[in-house]
Formats: sequence, C-alpha cells, structure tokens
Amino acid sequence: MLPANHHSTPMNHLYHTTCGVILLCAISVCGCSEPEIVDYEPKRPDDRISEAELESFLSIIDSLPDQKLPSMPSVMLPAPQWNRNRSLPVNELVNEDEKARIEHGSIDWLAAHFTQSRFLKRGLRRERMTISQFIGLYLALGTSLCRDGVPPDRDLEQILIRGKRAIVELKKDHRAFSALPEDLAYLLQEQSGWLAVVDRAARLNSVHPDNRALVQKHHERLVAVIPAEFLRKPFLEFATLLDDRGIPFQEPFDHETDDHLEWSRDQALVGTDTPEEKEGI
Repeated sequence: MLPANHHSTPMNHLYHTTCGVILLCAISVCGCSEPEIVDYEPKRPDDRISEAELESFLSIIDSLPDQKLPSMPSVMLPAPQWNRNRSLPVNELVNEDEKARIEHGSIDWLAAHFTQSRFLKRGLRRERMTISQFIGLYLALGTSLCRDGVPPDRDLEQILIRGKRAIVELKKDHRAFSALPEDLAYLLQEQSGWLAVVDRAARLNSVHPDNRALVQKHHERLVAVIPAEFLRKPFLEFATLLDDRGIPFQEPFDHETDDHLEWSRDQALVGTDTPEEKEGI
C-alpha cells in the first residue's frame, strides 16, 4: 500500500514497470535451470529416426560404465520349447507364447524389467529424454540393424503369409500336449517355430526404410553397443522350416527299417533306362 502523501508520477510508473519486467526475467531464468523433458511419443520401428536422435542415444550410452547398455531382456525370443509334461491344449500353448512375445517387445514391459542405474538416469536428464523414449530408440535401432541381416531372397511378406496360416492351424488343435503321441508332439514342436518366425518377420517388416540407411551409415558404432540378438541373421535357425514347402512325411509305426521296403527287378530303373527303352530291349 502506498503512503498517504505518495503521488503517482510517470517516472514512478516507469520505475515499477521496469522492476516488474526485470522480476519476470529473473523468474524465467531461474525456471530454465532445470532441463525440461521434451514431450514426444517413444519411437516405433516404423518411425523415422533422425541423426540427432541417434547421437543423443549414443551419447547416453557413452556416459554409462564401460560405455555398455545395462543388461536388457531379450526381444527376439527363440522358438518355443514346450515341455512334454505340459497338459495345456496346443492352442492355449500357442496363445501363451504369443502373449510372451508381445510383452517382450513392449516399451513399458522392458522399462519395468531392466536395471536403471544412476548413470543412465543422469544421462537421460542431460539429453532431456524419458526412459520410454530411450527404449523406443533402442528397439527401433536394434530392429533396423536386424532387418539389415535379412538375405535378399527372404520375402518378409511371403514369410508372414505362410507363418500366419501355420499358426491358424496350430490354434485349431485343442488336444492336450502331454497326451499326444511322441511323433505328433515332435511335429507340432517343429511347427511352433512359426511363432518365432512370424514375430520376427512382423517386427522387421515394419522398419522405416530411412532407418536402414541410418544404421548402415553408423554400423560400426551401433554394433559396439547393441546386443548380439539384433546382430544375428534373424531367420538362419529356421532355414529348414522356411525352405520346406512340402507335406511332412512320416513312416508308419514299426516301418522305420529297410526290411519293409519292397523291390522288384522288373520295375526297377537302372542307370538311365526308362520304361520305353526297356521295352525295346
């Protein structure tokens, strides 16, 4: 409150206005002392990653002990290994496996299942990045590296079509896995490999094309910090499954030896002989 004898003048008004501006500037400067978190959604494999984002990601890793990522849960899960004692129906085992693969590719799940050291938290603050944004970049860059390991003759779209058909067939099987005959259980175990193939193909098929060029440009730097699961050829272990387009052949029970093979000299083709040539002899 102003004194009773105070008289407002233009000079006084200018003085108070100037002080107010200075005060606001001081508040503004103080407010900038703490870095603000940039509010943007975490990257997905189909989002384009900029050079600046890659450099920010690598800068955080450089600030960690030994310049290494903390131990991360696996994302590219292997083929299912169903125990023969599992009493669940085959279709439920399939659904269980699909759920696990979705979880392991989830940013929220990964954030909750690896150790966030004080070094990582400090690096995130410096780069004004959240843990979700960091993991989003990790997944996008790792998947882009893995996509670069797919041979040119592997058509991801065709792999997805074949794999999804195979999984549909598995989901039609409501028999308890533990009650199946040994040979049938083995066959279904082999076919369950499509779950891993489809999961990988779907992730790799969504990679933004610009990201492939980016990871190729910075390949040496990335392979030094990205886990080995993203550096292997993603379908190498499933070559037999992918290249087998025929109907699986199984010998009848008790007919696995050559003793049961029937052979007749009259019907045998020797060398380059053909039935037509044999008739002329």
